[in-house]
Amino acid sequence: MTKKRVAAFAAVALAAAVVGTAGASLLHRVAAPPTSTQVTVHGQWTILVRNKHHKIVARRHFENALVSTGAGTIAQLLAGTAAAGSWGVNVTFGAIVDSHNSASDTPPFYKNLVVTAPTSGPDANKVVLSGTATPSADTTITQVDTYLGLCSGPATAGCTGPAAPQFTHKALDGLNGDPAAVPVAAGQQVAVTVKLSFS
Repeated sequence: MTKKRVAAFAAVALAAAVVGTAGASLLHRVAAPPTSTQVTVHGQWTILVRNKHHKIVARRHFENALVSTGAGTIAQLLAGTAAAGSWGVNVTFGAIVDSHNSASDTPPFYKNLVVTAPTSGPDANKVVLSGTATPSADTTITQVDTYLGLCSGPATAGCTGPAAPQFTHKALDGLNGDPAAVPVAAGQQVAVTVKLSFS
């Protein structure tokens, strides 16, 4: 098997592994010949802040970066030595987590993260994370992260590993091409969408 085909298989296998059985159908979608000899993980973020009247008062679009612990997570998933657990998205003042997380649904945890893996449309073959958080005090989002919990051994229906270790990260400080920090007033809703893709 050529390096190009290994890279393409690895990208699709990772997408299936991180979303469990929901991503299994992705393995059947490799049709075009691979065009790259390496696998790149992309994290496309959209942050929208809405006031109490639902008007958008702040918006950010940016890409984040895979961190070393995220690379380790990918290696364990592809080797079958661990299974994907709970996803989490950090927005400085709190963490938006999925329903598998053992945390209580009270700040700083917001237990409404939805994890999907569309098989058609513009987000086909991506892992899409989306959720909301509403701070009770004025704050500023200065960094964001994604986290993916791991469970020992092969995938099982009962895998609920907490949202750790860190998978991707981005500083929001307006420096070196980074996006500016996001001010959020008490009671405003922060809506986050993260689209993880592989090429």
